[in-house]
Amino acid sequence: MMPFRELAIVLCAVIPISSAGAAPQSPYLGRWLIAGASPAPWSVAGDPATAPVPAPIVGKAIVYERSRIAGPRLLACRRPNYQLRQVPPEGLFQGGLTSPAAQAAALGFRGTSIPTLQTGCAGSIDFHFVDQSTALFALDNMVYTMRKRR
Repeated sequence: MMPFRELAIVLCAVIPISSAGAAPQSPYLGRWLIAGASPAPWSVAGDPATAPVPAPIVGKAIVYERSRIAGPRLLACRRPNYQLRQVPPEGLFQGGLTSPAAQAAALGFRGTSIPTLQTGCAGSIDFHFVDQSTALFALDNMVYTMRKRR
């Protein structure tokens, strides 16, 4: 049997190697910048019920960490419960698109299965991925574009 001291030395040497081969971290984790905003496709000019309400969050950062989301108050969250799902165009923005296939394509989404991050946070805002470095979310009849920062 190996003495404890020698076992500890062996384990310390092995742990960095095994963690280097670990699965890559989730693609949504990291720093994102809210790069722009535009009125949501379902907003109707002159209709107060669908009037866009811009929030002063363009240019702000969101940081997705395993144990929290740091960012503007409306998006920040303690203890998120991340779930990455695939949704069809009809499920984007919680079903808000009025012509899902055409509007999803106009927003840059491709295909019929769109990666969507649900955080389990109080605001229930879903983040829909156009690609690994671009995501969109809706808030108050505005669609915001986020870009991943390295």
